Amino acid sequence: MVTIKDVAREAKVSISTVSRVLNMSGYTSEETREKVLKAVKKLNYNGSLVAAALIKKQTLTLGLIIPDIKNIFHSDLTRAVEDGANSHGFNIFLCNTDNNLQKEAEYIHLLIAKGVDGIILSSPEVKDKNIREVKEKFPELPIVILGSKFENLSVNEVLVDNFDGGYKATSHLLELGHRDIAFISGGVDAYSTIQRYKGYKFALNESGISINDDFVVFDKFYIESGYKNALKLLQKNKRPTAIFAGNDSIAVGIYKAARELKIKIPEQLSVVGFDNSQYAEILSPMLTTIHTPIKEMGQSAIEIIVKSIKEKQKSKETLVYYPTFIERESTRAIHS
Repeated sequence: MVTIKDVAREAKVSISTVSRVLNMSGYTSEETREKVLKAVKKLNYNGSLVAAALIKKQTLTLGLIIPDIKNIFHSDLTRAVEDGANSHGFNIFLCNTDNNLQKEAEYIHLLIAKGVDGIILSSPEVKDKNIREVKEKFPELPIVILGSKFENLSVNEVLVDNFDGGYKATSHLLELGHRDIAFISGGVDAYSTIQRYKGYKFALNESGISINDDFVVFDKFYIESGYKNALKLLQKNKRPTAIFAGNDSIAVGIYKAARELKIKIPEQLSVVGFDNSQYAEILSPMLTTIHTPIKEMGQSAIEIIVKSIKEKQKSKETLVYYPTFIERESTRAIHS
C-alpha cells in the first residue's frame, strides 16, 4: 500500500511538504506542488480524498450563500444541503449575507478565491446583479439557485411553486367564509414574496374580492416583522378576520400580537403560515400552513451541482416542487 512516505521519496521532498500540499496548508511553491501531485498520480496514492481531489483539480468544497441563518427556513435548508454535500464527500463554506448585496458580492469573490467547486445561492433577490456578473466572468463555475428564479439566465434552479402555495393558502381561508384576508410577507424584491402575493391576489380576484391595500404588508421574514405588523392590522377599526403569513416565522409574530390584544386564534382570527417549519406544531393552536419540501430541495440542489461538477455540464436545469396544504388548528369558518 502506497504511503505518504513513498510520495515524499518519489517527489524528492519532505513528508511535511507532501502533507502541506495535500492539506492545502502553509506555503508551497507551484513547482514543488506540481512535483508532489505528479508523484501522487504516478504512485496512485489514494491516502486521502484531498489527494484525489487535487489530481482532479477539485477542492471538494462548495459555497452556500444564504440571506439570514436566523430564518428557520434557511437554517433547515442549510442542514439539508450540508448533509447532502457530505454524502458526496464535499464540505460546505457557509456565508450569511444579512440580505446585503455588497456582502454577498464579497462572499462570492472570496469563495472563488478559495477555489470552491461550485456555489449554491439560497433565495437571492430577483434584482440580484451579482449572479449575472459571476455567470459572465466565470461561465464554467457550477451554480445552483435555490428558492428563486432568474429569467433569461442560464443557471440551475431548484424552487417551490410559491404561486400555488399562496393560492392554496388564500383559497382555504375563502372556503371558510373569510373575505377580509390580510397578507404579511417578506421584502417586495424576494421571489417567494412576489409569487406568494400573486397566488393570494389571484385567489381573491377569482372570488370577486378586491385587494385591500391596507391589508397587504411587505417587510421581512422575521418573527418581529409579523408581530409589529399584526399589531397595526389588528387594531384597525375594520380589522382582518384572517391573515396569510408569508412564512411560519411571521405567523409566530402574529400569534404574539393576537395574544397581547386578547384576540383568540382561531375563534376570532384565522392564520395560515408557509413552509411547515418546526414552529408549526409547537404553536398553540397548531399552525395551518403550506408544506415546503425543504429537505428534498436541499438534496436536489446538491445532486444537480455535483452532476455539473463531475460532467462539466453547462445546460440549465430547473426543478420545481409543488407545495402541499397542511390543515391543523389555526383556521376556522368565520360563521362558527
